[in-house]
Amino acid sequence: MNYNHLTIEERCCIRKYYNEGKSFREIAELVGRNVSTISREIWRNKTYMNCKPAYYPHTAQRKYSLRRKFCHRGMYWDKDVLNYIEDKLNKTWSPEQIAKTPCEIKMPSFKTIYRWIYEGYLAKGIVKVLRKKGKTRKRLGNGGRFTTGKSIRKREKSVYKRQEVGHWEVDTVVSGIGKSKACFATFAERKTRYYIAVWMPDRKAESMEKAAIKALGNLPSEWLKV
Repeated sequence: MNYNHLTIEERCCIRKYYNEGKSFREIAELVGRNVSTISREIWRNKTYMNCKPAYYPHTAQRKYSLRRKFCHRGMYWDKDVLNYIEDKLNKTWSPEQIAKTPCEIKMPSFKTIYRWIYEGYLAKGIVKVLRKKGKTRKRLGNGGRFTTGKSIRKREKSVYKRQEVGHWEVDTVVSGIGKSKACFATFAERKTRYYIAVWMPDRKAESMEKAAIKALGNLPSEWLKV
């Protein structure tokens, strides 16, 4: 039986109906999903604000992406295998040696071991465990991140500690299904966690500018500090 995972568009709809106080069954009928899917989605990905449960699409999508990333471990993602590989890495073995040396445990390829190290699954992602450090992987472009302005950590403490309203986090959420260039621009106010999602036809700067104007243009000035 095939199962289609929830998309960011469906998660935005779930948030809307959930905030309107609709039941899981009503949300399921509106979204066209099984009620158990809606129940599992909300309970698995909900967060708490002022001790009250809340559901945010961008947070749910990130949790989903993280779970998907870890679920591709395959048959090799066994504790004995990980312990064996980490032990050999600490003894300055190279991934090539680990993969090609006969042992009682079925080993992944040396490329997989390298990938596990770079992605943080092994040795906490510390590349120094490699005998030959080799070339550091470089990020192509900005990886979809916004590089303009200061990061949250470099701003005033009141921003970082969520002490005042008016500071926003901006992100883009892309569906993993198909090859569509369309995406959602998301705007999350740091203190209140007020969340806005605006559909964009593509990921160009002009589209993001229009989305920002549409999302924030009608808000009071005290809500637009950063």
